[in-house]
Amino acid sequence: MKGRFFVIDGLGGLGKSTQIELLKKRLGEKAVFTYEPGGTPHAEKLRTFVRAVDGPEPDPLMDFFIFWAARADHMAKKIAPALKAGKVVVSDRFDASTFAMQVRGDQNKTWEKLFWMCREYTLGKHEPDAYIFIDGSVEVAKSRRGDRSKTEDRFDEREDAYQNRIRKGYLEFAKKLGKKAHVVHVARTPEEVHEHIWKIVSKIIG
Repeated sequence: MKGRFFVIDGLGGLGKSTQIELLKKRLGEKAVFTYEPGGTPHAEKLRTFVRAVDGPEPDPLMDFFIFWAARADHMAKKIAPALKAGKVVVSDRFDASTFAMQVRGDQNKTWEKLFWMCREYTLGKHEPDAYIFIDGSVEVAKSRRGDRSKTEDRFDEREDAYQNRIRKGYLEFAKKLGKKAHVVHVARTPEEVHEHIWKIVSKIIG
């Protein structure tokens, strides 16, 4: 059986976690659920550092390479072995977040070539079969995040202008991917959003 790789991504607060939990109920033991940054012991250490930094924020290029470093270990140690074993892999965030946040959110257009080079070397032949972007307005995402503390994820707490650039970055990335990308809007109940996502997933896994 051929492994299948799905990514669920989008602005924090729009319901990614809820949708992943609903997918877990559908897929059960057939699937490996993971997330970024993290997923392996080494990547978890980088996750702890990059999500909550004491003092001044790191240079954006440092963030860029930390995410790719964590992703390289995640891919080599967890995702690729699971795919080779014929598993369905579902990742909460992946390379689309780096494009949306560090390239577009931090307004580093000159890094685009570097991004695609890192992607080629890190993913190799294990590109995701589908990216599912949970999409909604920055205002909706912000209201749903509520009182999440800055120490949980410093990127979620940045200004609205940054969040809007991220949203546009995700939609741009989806356009670049073409048929592999699916934009799912949140202006429905979680159950309705799940049914939309399940149609995408079930069609690919057969």
